[in-house]
Amino acid sequence: MNAKSLPRQLWDFRRGMATARVLCQLGQDHGLSLEQLLLHTGLSRAQLEDPKGEIEAQQEIQVIRNLISTLPHVPTLGIEAGCRYHVTTYGLWGYAVLSSPTLGMAVSMASRMLNQTFSLTTNEVEQVGEQVFVTYHADHLPPEVRQFIVDRDRAAVLTLQREILGQPMPYQAVQMRRAEPSAELTQAYTELFGVRPQFGQAHDRSVFAASLMHEPLPQADPHTAALCEQMCKKLVDARSSRTGVAAQVRDRLMRTPGRIPDMEAIAAEMNITSRTLRRHLTTEGASFRTLLEEVRSTLAEELMTTASLTHSEIAERLGYADVTTFIEAFRRWKGVPPSEFRKAQGLLRPGGPVVRRRFIPR
Repeated sequence: MNAKSLPRQLWDFRRGMATARVLCQLGQDHGLSLEQLLLHTGLSRAQLEDPKGEIEAQQEIQVIRNLISTLPHVPTLGIEAGCRYHVTTYGLWGYAVLSSPTLGMAVSMASRMLNQTFSLTTNEVEQVGEQVFVTYHADHLPPEVRQFIVDRDRAAVLTLQREILGQPMPYQAVQMRRAEPSAELTQAYTELFGVRPQFGQAHDRSVFAASLMHEPLPQADPHTAALCEQMCKKLVDARSSRTGVAAQVRDRLMRTPGRIPDMEAIAAEMNITSRTLRRHLTTEGASFRTLLEEVRSTLAEELMTTASLTHSEIAERLGYADVTTFIEAFRRWKGVPPSEFRKAQGLLRPGGPVVRRRFIPR
């Protein structure tokens, strides 16, 4: 499929306002006013600060136009922007990626759920032999913003990869369509990717070893994991407030996605016996199972609606041994199975491809 003929829904979708905040903060850090950055976007300061606000793709493109037209002397602007998109910028979608069992599963979900991100490029992931090629398509974008967006999206992907791996992504090669730029920008690209890009190529493409797709993820670095934990805690707090020992236990249950500890393990971490922990919880009108159900129920519903994961993917991220056990638990929480809940909420059935994706992790 030619990039110019890509269906608009592959890139021209409404996205969270967080992307506009990232871009505006970048501009303000370079001395621009908010009025300059929001010019011709139709966005107000109040809309920008709305945590649940959304922005049209064309509005984001206008913010980018404003950025590059007023800061033409900053060649690394796209790279700077992309490096500001952290796992937690993406909300629960970032949590879903972070808690994927392997990099291959994270890439698979990220590619399929591209419309939960802030990407304006579309990408194709293909495994050929022992290598994986990630190609970024941008011909559908206005020429004046195309290079910024390619730089931004590639740097954002690299930042996400680094945070879920806990270390820089070891690229074997980085190809760029653009002609070789200034020495300053070439050096910036080299520092970003860890290898010197090959310029004047047919595609904007990154290459890495296919073996990385099967490596188990280390739940990212402690800082990023802590941010995701705070994000999930805020979500669960909004649904059900807890204090005392019950709050400590519930917070611990959210700390390691996909690897939820049992009561004995948590009691040992608290330097008490499981019997003592159970007594404290009973005194507070709680139980370990109730707290575990609260966490799983809240995160399951949010992952279903904001990250659009399949039932198997949600089961994995919530620490269930199999999808059947998860479905039975969901029926207990909501009174209906997940499929009926999705239908009642008007949610699309997950699993449809968002972009061409030849790599299927085994």
